[in-house]
Amino acid sequence: MRRGNLNSKIFLILISLYFSPLFAEVKLDLQTIQPTFEEEPDSIDDTGTGELNYIKSKKTKKTQTTETIVSLRALDKITAKTSDINIVLGKKKRFGYLEILPKNCKRNLENNDLGVVAYLQVKDLSDKSDEKVFVFNGWTFSSSPTLRPFDHPVYDLWLTGCENI
Repeated sequence: MRRGNLNSKIFLILISLYFSPLFAEVKLDLQTIQPTFEEEPDSIDDTGTGELNYIKSKKTKKTQTTETIVSLRALDKITAKTSDINIVLGKKKRFGYLEILPKNCKRNLENNDLGVVAYLQVKDLSDKSDEKVFVFNGWTFSSSPTLRPFDHPVYDLWLTGCENI
């Protein structure tokens, strides 16, 4: 094979590789692409009435009520999904295997903090024994959640606010 033919073939290959992305460009609209996996409900809310309601982490319509509502953010460390939970003061709500009962909610007036404090009782229902012990029983602060942390191997909870206090 002659050197001239080899140089011209290499030149043509390089030119075709250089210009091929210009002709093969495809524009994708990332907003229309659907996920390749199925999403499961974030958590189950068992209100004790025999019905199972799902807690949705999507934006929901706020209803007008005079009851005090404690707002929490919950993280499932296994699935890495977060959920926003709104619980009426004095009512129990479930997130995964946790049963959360807010007992009190007040505004934090120390050091000009604009946060709120809430007294929570949290039980872990994954253990099937009759002795259900509180995983967390105390005050938690929205301005500094690490001051009195909720410690659980699977779930994390943060106080985000209270309404109607």
